[in-house]
Amino acid sequence: MDKQSGSANTPEEPKKKKKSAWKSILLVLQIGTILFFMGVLFAGAAAAGYVASLVKDDPVRSYDEIHQKISTNNLTGFAYFADKTLIGQLITTEDRRLVSHTEVSPHLIDAIISTEDKYFYEHKGIVPSAIARAGIQQITGAPVQTGGSTLTQQLVKQTILSPEQTMQRKFREMFLALRVERMFTKDQILDAYINKMYFGKNANGSNVYGVQAAAKGIFGVDAKDLNIPQAAYLAGMLQAPSSYIPFKNIKKNGLKLGKERQKLVLSRMLENGKITKQEYDEAIAYDIEAHLAKPSRKAFEKYPYLMMEIEQRAAELLVEQDIAKNPDLKKESFNKLVEEKRIAVRQGGYHIYTTINKNVYEKMQQIAANPANFGPDRPAIDGKPMPEQVGGILINNKTGAILGMMEGRNFETEKTNHVTALRQPGSTIKPLAVYGPAIEEGIVSPSSTVVDEETVFPGGYTPKNANNTFKGPVTVRDALKWSRNVPAVKVYFKTGVRKSLSYVKKMGVTSLVDSDYYLPSALGGLTYGISVEEMTNAYATFANEGQFVDAYLIQRIENSDHEVVYEHKAKPVPVFSPQTALLVTDMLRDVISSGTGTRVLRSINGHDVAGKTGTTQDERDKWFVGYTKDISLGVWVGYDKKYKLYQSSFEDAQKIWGKIFSSVLGTNPQLSPVENVMGRPDGAADKGIYNADLAASHNPSSYGKKEEPKKQETKPDTANSQDKTNTDVKTPNGTDTAKDPEQQKTDGSNTTEKNSETRPKDPDKPVTSKPGHKNDSTAKPDDKKTEHKKEATKTEQ
Repeated sequence: MDKQSGSANTPEEPKKKKKSAWKSILLVLQIGTILFFMGVLFAGAAAAGYVASLVKDDPVRSYDEIHQKISTNNLTGFAYFADKTLIGQLITTEDRRLVSHTEVSPHLIDAIISTEDKYFYEHKGIVPSAIARAGIQQITGAPVQTGGSTLTQQLVKQTILSPEQTMQRKFREMFLALRVERMFTKDQILDAYINKMYFGKNANGSNVYGVQAAAKGIFGVDAKDLNIPQAAYLAGMLQAPSSYIPFKNIKKNGLKLGKERQKLVLSRMLENGKITKQEYDEAIAYDIEAHLAKPSRKAFEKYPYLMMEIEQRAAELLVEQDIAKNPDLKKESFNKLVEEKRIAVRQGGYHIYTTINKNVYEKMQQIAANPANFGPDRPAIDGKPMPEQVGGILINNKTGAILGMMEGRNFETEKTNHVTALRQPGSTIKPLAVYGPAIEEGIVSPSSTVVDEETVFPGGYTPKNANNTFKGPVTVRDALKWSRNVPAVKVYFKTGVRKSLSYVKKMGVTSLVDSDYYLPSALGGLTYGISVEEMTNAYATFANEGQFVDAYLIQRIENSDHEVVYEHKAKPVPVFSPQTALLVTDMLRDVISSGTGTRVLRSINGHDVAGKTGTTQDERDKWFVGYTKDISLGVWVGYDKKYKLYQSSFEDAQKIWGKIFSSVLGTNPQLSPVENVMGRPDGAADKGIYNADLAASHNPSSYGKKEEPKKQETKPDTANSQDKTNTDVKTPNGTDTAKDPEQQKTDGSNTTEKNSETRPKDPDKPVTSKPGHKNDSTAKPDDKKTEHKKEATKTEQ
């Protein structure tokens, strides 16, 4: 026993006790480890469950959906003059221009990555510490912070999610960032990012998106040309764009705050080895303010009429293309489709190349802006000023290209484009609707005799001449030169109204309706009227030897990738024979040399010009349309609310036509060289047609008869009196002034008496109604191209 007792105190006993102690410690550690991991697993499971509850309603987005979200941009579009110089940006509140990261200054890429996401090329969409920070913020109840988000997260937030600052949105952002990184390369993500992000406002106050628009709008350079301090300033703006806008007229203290942020960006670039200490010091010393872009007038501010017209016509052309590809679209409202396309034009990054000659357009605008060229204002109506207005257009005859326009005098006063608005044409319609068709149909020739006498047409229509006299037998040439009304109606009646107007429609006039197929339309009495553009375009048919070439403003449209999506192609339409065109042109030369258009003689400077005047009932509209071999120029003057023109303004249309013609060709003689003359008909061309019905006199006692002219207005109209006479504008008679020895007045002050008339069921046989009486027919022009133009003239009705 003793031995046994003694054996318990042997040297092996401490070793056994030590071994047992280590086993106990190990057991405790194992149990602790197990408990720790159990706790972690439990906490992890709870956290996972919590996160799952936050994102459970977020849909699983496909590649196509995410790609569409991050790559679709509202892009800035641009319009160009005929020589491809820039007119300016299309109408938009945003400015965004796409570039690739390879087209951007490497300094800007370095500045963005150094400041916003230094591990961009290493992480998989998120930085784990951001997850921990978000969890701590939630547990501690701290306000949710977005700082530390990767570029991918910022892109997701900007393009897919809302900007709300909640844990739910934050976790959705993280999961989507991971998904985006699996679907797209780093370069694709970087390209999307630099084109999407907001950079505040540019020098003109427009919102700026993407680095190219930011570089141009803030520093006036392309993104590829940004230097280090400029790149650092732009990269700094990403944190709080609205706070760092450097322009004093937009953001107070923005430049000061922006430079402080710029300094931080430069420090990060230095820390990351992207710049040297010397470059850092030079960048800090750089005068940012001295290199800011200068504010400039937006294209819409400088050329408001033109920019509106470009946008409208581009939308119409693209809709017409869409309908050609998908005829089912015809079932929808054309105007609705155009309005939707206008938005697409504004946001689609299109490049629209026009036919406008910058020099020509600006000279025409200068003439329109000079009050000395116009008569007095009329009294305001409902607080709206009533200046004498103008519409003018210059067209290249051979191509139809619109070279310049005079859309109105002041866009702020009146936004109607008076080039496309419909106005009553007066006697300018006569060559188109009366004499051209009659010569082509063999009814008359320039030397044919027509008796100018008091005539009652079937149904009771009795037209009068401007000076209320009748000249007896006159030639067709003299009847047109002096703009006699009765001979015109006689020729029109003989040819046939429907046949005559078919020629007018061939010449591009789209506003004719059923109620226009009556005798007063020979003198310009139309339901809606004709626009200056279509009237001038129609006259160009005579210069083109009888071929009509439709006028156009847009030469080409390219998409944001500069792919051509529309290209204009001329489609000439034969209307008259070359012989007829030459004969009409020769008669219209006489209008200028010795007829109603002599006022322009002093301005043509040796050019071969033919043209025609026009005046409507009670002197409400005055026209002059003239052309050379190369160009056609049309001018209208009048008041928007149907006021009469003052007597002193009766020759304003010719005066303004002359100013445009001499000014434009004085600096752009190549548009119509003086040596380019139109052909003259030989003696055999005028066949001397004798038409017994037209040459026979039925009322010789009316020769020389003079009715008592109406008392000329001496006081401005009032809004009330204007309303009472408004019905007269539907069917006005032409009232041109001629250098006719029998006329007592040569200043254009003569007025045409309102005449009773009847309207026929057969347009060539007049029966029942009065001039100006609104026809019961509800027919309206169905040509889609004119729908918007009628909208512009609603105030005239």
